[in-house]
Amino acid sequence: MLKVLVGMSLSSFFMGLFGADWQAVDRKIARAFPAVELVSTDSLLAEQQLSVKPTIIDVRLPEEYDMSHIPEAHNLQSAEAIAAAFPDYAEPLVVYRSIGYRSAAVVEELASLGYQNVKNLRHSIFEWAERGYDLENAAGSTSKVHPYNRALGALVSEALRAYVP
Repeated sequence: MLKVLVGMSLSSFFMGLFGADWQAVDRKIARAFPAVELVSTDSLLAEQQLSVKPTIIDVRLPEEYDMSHIPEAHNLQSAEAIAAAFPDYAEPLVVYRSIGYRSAAVVEELASLGYQNVKNLRHSIFEWAERGYDLENAAGSTSKVHPYNRALGALVSEALRAYVP
């Protein structure tokens, strides 16, 4: 867990200094979490139409989730909370955050606990929003996403960004 926290801190620092692009994000995730399986936003959207669809877990902070989330997503911030809520280790799970780095850490931890069918949503909620797929909040439908910080906000269109007040 310390590795993840240090990685997240350094990641935020360097992205803040140098900006961010999807190729850099993809390389960073692949290096840090090589065993984590990814699912594309298009594949997840198609899987949601199946009779047995994956459970979607949003591991962002509650205030980010409250701003917007993928419909039917559960808001749980840790592998331990997910394991308590979904004890079937064979259940298909898809985990996401803003861009996919920190959710990859959660997916890796779930796999180490014995989960057999857990995936990380590639480019997470940012790509979901960019593709115009449904997002919701307590008031209903929305198109806005919380970009976590200003550096990572560069990865999502300005028209889709909304910061927590």
